[in-house]
Amino acid sequence: MKHFDQDLFSADTNRLDQSLVQLKNKYGNFFDLFAFRITSLGSSDSIVMQNKFRQFITDTNFIAVYKDIQKEFGDAEPLKAQLTEAFRYYHYYFPNKIIPEVITLLSAFSFPIVADSTHLGIGLDMYLGSGYRYYSTIEPPLPLYLRSKMTKEYVAIDALRGWLQSDYMVDESQAKMLEMMVSQGKIIYALDLLFPDSPDSLKIAYSSSQLNWCRENETKVWSFFIDQQLLFSTDPNLLMKYVNDAPTTNGFPKESPGNIGQFIGWGIVNAYMKNHSEISLSQLMEEKDLQKIFRESKYKPAK
Repeated sequence: MKHFDQDLFSADTNRLDQSLVQLKNKYGNFFDLFAFRITSLGSSDSIVMQNKFRQFITDTNFIAVYKDIQKEFGDAEPLKAQLTEAFRYYHYYFPNKIIPEVITLLSAFSFPIVADSTHLGIGLDMYLGSGYRYYSTIEPPLPLYLRSKMTKEYVAIDALRGWLQSDYMVDESQAKMLEMMVSQGKIIYALDLLFPDSPDSLKIAYSSSQLNWCRENETKVWSFFIDQQLLFSTDPNLLMKYVNDAPTTNGFPKESPGNIGQFIGWGIVNAYMKNHSEISLSQLMEEKDLQKIFRESKYKPAK
């Protein structure tokens, strides 16, 4: 694990041109990812970029956030241990896949997790606790339902979730509702195996009470999708309602979570894998015919 945040905020502002070259040499493509995609500090004009970086690392608010990251995570050894264990499982289930280089950063409240082909970046400023002072003051303020998940308990699971999504998530612009649900269900099923001792609520990103509500009302939720003929919809407004994050799901009681579709997708994938014990996790994740997974799952919630 490397700490881009520590290296950046310890840079010598009097010789920033040299410091940026050193960062670029140490972090390679990740430096460009940070500069141009995550923070927009990058520029084709080196003087302009130096000035932007100088403003960033001398900004009193970002300095305070950086200090809070150090206070909350320190040397990040507990996080490193969690990720090492999770990637040990990952290597077992995906022996032909690379293990990314994990890099911590201060993302300026833009990205919790960012991945490219070889790097997995973790914006630790997005995990400073649901009541963290800056979350309610940035514009626009982060909603409460998102802040509730911005705690250190989520970091390792979110990191693996992001890494899996970068390889296996369906193209949302082309997907039907059912395909989105199953695709998300595959990710949660994989997280089950990579984090066997972690609570299901963290893996699906619901509160414990929301997950219990789903389990108690699974039949009703499934019947709703069938009765409303939602499974093969490509209507972006409907996709937003049922397979995107939100404080709750429109049309259900307030006790329900947002993105209730992923819970059904998880159930479908679990049923499919029970019917196909010969299929490995890698084969499941590589399967692109998501409707086939649904058909062969014979999914039917118990009443």
